[in-house]
Amino acid sequence: MNHYLNKKAIVKKTIGVGIMTLLSRGLGFVRDILVARLFGVGAIADAFFTSIKIPNFFRNILGEGAMSASFVPAFVKSVKDGNKNDPHELMTISFIFFEGIVILLYIFVLLFTPTVIKIIAPGFSQIQINYAVPFLRILFLFLLFISSSALLSGALQSINKFFAPAFGPVLWNITYIITLTLTLSYTLSPLWVCIGCVTGGLIQALFNLYFYLKYKFSFGLVTKRALLLFKNVLAKFLPCLLGVSIVELNLFVGTSIASFLPTGSPSILYYGSRLMNLPLGTFGVAISSILLTHFSRMVLYAPKRLNFYILEVTKVITWVIIPTTIFIMFVSRQIFATLFFSKSTCSPEQMSISGLVLSIYVSGLIFFCLNKVLLNVFYSLKDTKTTTKIILTAAIVNILGDLIGMLTIGIYGIAASLVISGVTLTFSCFYFLHTKYKFDFYLGNYLNFLWRYSIQIIIAVLIFLISYFTIFMFLEKTSWYNFFANNIGYWFIVCPLATIIMLAIFLTRKLCGIELYFLS
Repeated sequence: MNHYLNKKAIVKKTIGVGIMTLLSRGLGFVRDILVARLFGVGAIADAFFTSIKIPNFFRNILGEGAMSASFVPAFVKSVKDGNKNDPHELMTISFIFFEGIVILLYIFVLLFTPTVIKIIAPGFSQIQINYAVPFLRILFLFLLFISSSALLSGALQSINKFFAPAFGPVLWNITYIITLTLTLSYTLSPLWVCIGCVTGGLIQALFNLYFYLKYKFSFGLVTKRALLLFKNVLAKFLPCLLGVSIVELNLFVGTSIASFLPTGSPSILYYGSRLMNLPLGTFGVAISSILLTHFSRMVLYAPKRLNFYILEVTKVITWVIIPTTIFIMFVSRQIFATLFFSKSTCSPEQMSISGLVLSIYVSGLIFFCLNKVLLNVFYSLKDTKTTTKIILTAAIVNILGDLIGMLTIGIYGIAASLVISGVTLTFSCFYFLHTKYKFDFYLGNYLNFLWRYSIQIIIAVLIFLISYFTIFMFLEKTSWYNFFANNIGYWFIVCPLATIIMLAIFLTRKLCGIELYFLS
C-alpha cells in the first residue's frame, strides 16, 4: 500500500488535522477560561498548575516527544516492509516497555509526593505544598492514558489516518469542561477537576484504541523478531529522550525559579504559555505531525526534496504566524480583563502583567513552530545526536536566561528567556542542516517573500487600526461603550474585524507577489 503524500494530500491532511486541532484548542481555550475563573491567581492556582506540569513533563517525553520521534519512523518501516505481524508485535513490546515505565513513575510519585513537589517548586510555601500533594496524586494518572494514546496515534498516523489522533483531544477537553462547569456551578472541591482531567485521558485512549483496531491493527506476541524491531526504537529513543528531557527540564527550571517569585507568578506564566500554545498547537503541531511521517518517507524516496519543502514550510509558517502574533499582542491585556479573570480573582495589575507576559511569549511563535518541523527533519534522518547538541545549547541559553531574567526583570525575564532559547534552537537547526547535510535554505527566495509580505502586513495593520479606532470613537458616544470596550462585547467587534483583515491578506497575496507552494 502506498502511503506517500503529495502536496495536495499534505495540505488536505494539515487542514483536516488543523480543524480538529483548532476545535480542540478552542475547547482548550474555554477550559482555560473556566480554570482561571475557578482558581484565579494565587496559592491554589500555583499548586494546581505546578502539579499538572509534572505529568505533562513526562507526557512531552513519553507521549509526544522522544517516544513518538523514535516509534513512528520504526512503525512506518514495519508497515512498509510488508510482514503483517511486525506492526502488531512492535506495538505490543512498545506498550509493555513505555507503559511499564509510566506505572513505575506513578508508584514513585505516589510514595514521595511531598518530596517531588519540593524538588519541582523549592520556593513554595507549606500552604502551596499542601494544596499540591492531593492534586498530583490524582493528576499523574493522566500520564498513563495519554502515553497510551500517543502510541496508538503513532500507528494510525503511519498509515495517514489523522482523524482519531486529532479528535481525541477534543473528547478530553469536553470531559474536562463538563467537570469544570459542574465544579463551578456546585462549588465542588478542586479535586473533581483533577478527576475530570484523568477521566478525559481515559476516554481519549479508548477512542484511539477503537480506531487502532478498526484499521486492522492488533497486538501480537513478544517474539525475537519483535525484540529486534524494538531495539531500533530503543536505539533512537535514548538519544531522543536526552534531547527532549533537556527541553522539558528547562521548562521545569523556569517553574522552579518562578516559585521564588511572588505568589501567583507560576499561575501567570502558565496562563501565558497556554494562550501562546493555542496558535502553536493549532498550526505548528498540526503541520509538524503531518510532516513527520512524510519526511520519514521522503528520506527513503526523495531526500533532495527536503530542501524545497523546508523552505516552503518556513514561508507558510511565517505567513500564518506573523498576523497571529500581532493580533494577540494587540489584545493581550483584554484577553485577561474580559475573558479569563474577574475582579474577585485577579487585580488590574495582575491582568496587565499577564498581558505583557503573553506578548513576550507570542513574540517567539514563528520560531516555536519552525522548531517542531525542523526537529522532525533530524528525526526523519535518524540523526538524534545532532538534535541533542542543538537542544542542549538552547537549554543552556534558557536556563541562564531564567536566572539572569529573574534577578533583573523578574517574571518577564523568565518569559523572554524561553523566546531567546527558541530563536537559538531555530538557527542551530538551520546551521547543522547546512553544515552536516549541505542543506541550502534559498535565503534570497525567503527574503524576497518576506519583504513583499511585510508591505502587505503593514497595510493590513493600518486598515485594522483605522477601522478599530473609528468604531470605538463612534461607540464612545453611546450607552453601549462600556459593554464593547470593557466586557465580552469587545470580541464581537475585534474578532470579525481581524477575520476580515486575514481574509483580505489571503485573497490579495498574489497581487502582492507572494507565492506559497502549499496554497497554490
